[in-house]
Amino acid sequence: MDTFQELEPEIIEHMSQVCIVKPVGPLFKNPKAPETSIRGDFMKADDCLDWLDSKPPASVVYISFGSIVHLKQEQVDEIAHGLLSSGVSFLWVLRPPAKAFGLEKHVLPQGFLEEVGDKGKLVQWSSQEQVLGHTSVACFLTHCGWNSSVEALTSGVPVVTFPQWGDQVTNAKFLVDVFGVGLRLSRGKAENRLVMRAEVEKCLLEATVGEKAVELRQNALKWKKAAEEAVAEGGSSDRSLEDFLGEISKITSVA
Repeated sequence: MDTFQELEPEIIEHMSQVCIVKPVGPLFKNPKAPETSIRGDFMKADDCLDWLDSKPPASVVYISFGSIVHLKQEQVDEIAHGLLSSGVSFLWVLRPPAKAFGLEKHVLPQGFLEEVGDKGKLVQWSSQEQVLGHTSVACFLTHCGWNSSVEALTSGVPVVTFPQWGDQVTNAKFLVDVFGVGLRLSRGKAENRLVMRAEVEKCLLEATVGEKAVELRQNALKWKKAAEEAVAEGGSSDRSLEDFLGEISKITSVA
């Protein structure tokens, strides 16, 4: 499983009563694996690292809702206006919907790009691990899919949670109330409400400046350190992976 012992000890212990559980994550942090070997991007990533290089440390809000979530146009409008009001710099992944779903492509409010100028950058897809690892990124507005959650946690990046359905809602609960790295902006699609621009502005500012932002960052950095120790030689995930490979070798030799 793409998690690590120190992150979810109670859950792993409980599941281990039912089946054998080997936490071997975070996989993308494994120092034994080539950087490109554990990836599965749906689209070619746009170049945004040069733009991030031009921004001060911990100043950029990274926004991405993953490969499946498609927000209503009205919600995109509110997020856009919230960004303008907050004045924060941002990197926003606005992925075009797959043609098979028959969904309309998002459009931004008139004059939005002109008003934002160089404070914002829009891309269709990004190399998320590299973005989250960049020093200019202050927080991550995310749908809270498990991959995104683990990548944020183990990159030391606080989150603003915007789940929609499924495990995203549970992940958001853990990010905010258990792991202590996030602020809640939405409780999921079941709320059946539009999150308004004033809420977006307030949440983004709280996550990027002030005492709460410092607290979230400190907690996130603790999880980053724990993740790096887990995948390092002799760490909990490293041992689990060696055990798993040992079992495979036994089975193969018998066969």
